Amino acid sequence: MIGFRVDANETIATGHLMRCLSIAEICRKKGEECLFLLAEAKETNRIEARGFSYTILHSDWKNMEGELEYLFDIIQEKKIRKMVVDSYQATVEYLSRLENKVPVLYIDDMEQEVYPVSAVLHYGINSASESYLKKYKECNISVLAGMQYIPLREEFMPEKHKTAERKDRIMITTGGTDPFHIAERFLNYCIDSKESSVLRNYEFDVIVGALYDDLTGLERLAEKHREIHLHQNVSNMSDYMYRCRAAVSAGGTTLYELCACGIPTICFSFSDNQKPGTVAFGDCGVMAYAGDARETDVVKGLFLGLEELFTDRELYDRRQKLMQELVDGKGSERIAFFLSTMEH
Repeated sequence: MIGFRVDANETIATGHLMRCLSIAEICRKKGEECLFLLAEAKETNRIEARGFSYTILHSDWKNMEGELEYLFDIIQEKKIRKMVVDSYQATVEYLSRLENKVPVLYIDDMEQEVYPVSAVLHYGINSASESYLKKYKECNISVLAGMQYIPLREEFMPEKHKTAERKDRIMITTGGTDPFHIAERFLNYCIDSKESSVLRNYEFDVIVGALYDDLTGLERLAEKHREIHLHQNVSNMSDYMYRCRAAVSAGGTTLYELCACGIPTICFSFSDNQKPGTVAFGDCGVMAYAGDARETDVVKGLFLGLEELFTDRELYDRRQKLMQELVDGKGSERIAFFLSTMEH
């Protein structure tokens, strides 16, 4: 059995849970049982919907070392042979003690330490850089680094690609939360600029997570403007992507999903873990980067980025091509194959 230690709540983006579910689904196809281990009972409906079991640790997600003794008991009771850990709260001490019990694959987004585990997973545009690989060169630690290891769900694999007709729709998503109310502010900006904008005939699909904590403003907009459609806690994200011509998205796994679908995107960030990826997408010309919402008002940049896309067909086609060349959708398969062979 493989254990997945991951959390999702009002602070932790649901992308962590979603990518673990993506890996677990392929592991299950290969005959592995999978168990999810969470600090608290949040977003468990997503786990149940995929048919996986879970155990609630009733621990403090911000202090993971305090859960270790109970976690060790579960590892022994459930006969867990290896672990995947996906949490920024996992300390070197936590991972070291867990690695002493079972082989651990740690999903490393932040590059802050050399982690004492059996393997690290680090994906993104600059993830296979020489500097990152050099950190682990002298260690007996396997490194899964590069865009080929992006763990997307099966619906984003090449053979699943849909041929749905693109419509004059724009998808807007900020992930599980939206602390700066970017979606609402962006929509208001579009409405105020509608008469003189190339976006005036577009409809908007606004995707929000189950833990989105302030829907009131978005609900008011959707009631007042028939071109705005609000969708919460969707399970078929690719369906919404494939029918849109473009997207506005915060950083995270969603950007890689949009690449796999070939949906030209204007991206932004609002947290430390999002910023490196969004900046890298902008620097290499795959997407337009509107900035960090903590530092600047990104709303105008998002709007202008979309207008540029829709008035420059060559730019639109070039970005679409670059996106699909970058992400092949097979990352979860590669990770699952590695997990089947991982050992101390």
